[in-house]
Amino acid sequence: MSSAPDPSFGILAVGAHPDDIEFGCGGVLLAEGARGAEVALLVCSCGEAGTNGTPAEREKEAKAAAGLLGASIEFLDFGGDAHLEPRKEHALALARRIRALRPHVLLAPTDTVHQHPDHAVVAQICRDAARLARYGGVAELRDLPSHAVSHAFAYAITPGAEPTDRRAIRVDISAHFDRWVTLMECHASQLRTRRYVELQIARARQLGLESGVEYAMALLPSDSFFVGSLRELPASVRLF
Repeated sequence: MSSAPDPSFGILAVGAHPDDIEFGCGGVLLAEGARGAEVALLVCSCGEAGTNGTPAEREKEAKAAAGLLGASIEFLDFGGDAHLEPRKEHALALARRIRALRPHVLLAPTDTVHQHPDHAVVAQICRDAARLARYGGVAELRDLPSHAVSHAFAYAITPGAEPTDRRAIRVDISAHFDRWVTLMECHASQLRTRRYVELQIARARQLGLESGVEYAMALLPSDSFFVGSLRELPASVRLF
């Protein structure tokens, strides 16, 4: 059961398409929501160029998933699926939402090239927006107080999008596995011809087994961590 929302700890998850967040980090959001985190979703298209599902259908599916997460959801018009570009006005628009929502953690897709090109574009937009949100002198944003995101993490939507040159943190989602499957199944239009849910389950199972739990999801840090003592370090994954 979820705790009461904690406005002092917010998570903003950004996706290029209506299903990216649920497949890429949905289990993490369920786990953090259960601990009281306030979760907000921003989706940068409605899947206009997708093989399956209409934009209206996919928007409805995304809203249903947000309801299961207990999250707010907004759709940003950045030109539509398969037409996203890393433009200044898009970064400013997202920076405005960061200032308004004031999240502690920002989750965005990885920026690797071996995936849908929209994912990498949204990764760049998020990176630029997080910086612009904390610059107090940006003229277009002066009506909102600046805000610095404490942590920015990337999530991989497909196995090919997982960077091989960075260490990841792994989040135990075992207690929320069944709800995560239900969350992914909200996007029924995307499951007509591809076995996306089985793919994500297999990935989570492998990450979990390697970490000593049933199921886990990976997030990629954008920066090094700072600790005051080695006693503050979390456990490492070293079972094999």
